[in-house]
Amino acid sequence: MAGRSTWDRSCTVLAVVLGLAIGWLDIHATEVSVTIAALLAAGVLCGLVQPRAPWRWAVLMALGLPVVAAAARFAAVATPEPIRLDPRVALVAAAFALVGCYAGALVRRALGTITGATPAP
Repeated sequence: MAGRSTWDRSCTVLAVVLGLAIGWLDIHATEVSVTIAALLAAGVLCGLVQPRAPWRWAVLMALGLPVVAAAARFAAVATPEPIRLDPRVALVAAAFALVGCYAGALVRRALGTITGATPAP
C-alpha cells in the first residue's frame, strides 16, 4: 500500500471489514438473497465513497465470503447449514459486488457532474 493516500487505505479497510461482515452474515443466513442484498448495498456504499477503480472494493468484499467460511469451518462454528468451501461462491459474490460498486461510482460521478463538485481524492 506504499504510495497510496490515507483515503485509499481507509477505503480499503472499509471494503475488507464490509466483506468480512457479509461473510459472517452469509454463513449465518439461510437465504442467499440476504447476502446478495448486502453485497449490493455495501458495493454502492464503497462506490459512492471512492469511485476510482471500484473493482478493488468488489474484489475485497467478495474475498470476505470464502475467508470467513474457511475460518468458520476450521473453528467448527455452528451454522444453520453446512459450510461449503466452493470457489465459485467468491466469483458470484464478486459479480454482485461489482454491480453495486460500479453503480455507486456511477451515481457519485453523475452527482459530481451535476453539482460541479470535485472528484474524490
